[in-house]
Amino acid sequence: MNVKDLKTLDDKGLLLRRQDLLGEMTSLKFRHATGQLENTAALRTVRRALGRVNTIVRQREMEKSLPAGGLAAEVGSLGATESAFASFRRAMGSDAAENG
Repeated sequence: MNVKDLKTLDDKGLLLRRQDLLGEMTSLKFRHATGQLENTAALRTVRRALGRVNTIVRQREMEKSLPAGGLAAEVGSLGATESAFASFRRAMGSDAAENG
């Protein structure tokens, strides 16, 4: 997803995208640490995508004169746990989904 696409997302969609990327990054780091990650460039790609999303989130907070982290408080509950774990389960395959 490029910057232009990210800017078209509403606040909640952007924060959900950030949660998905955080979950994906956690999964990639775990797989890298255990030697299961073949494409280590994926770490860089996800880290940069996360940086892009965080930049847009902060820009929106500044436009609305909110403190850092204020956009998430303004939007409310995202179901972030579900989103992050869904990404982790997708990355780990069906075995993790059945056991988790």
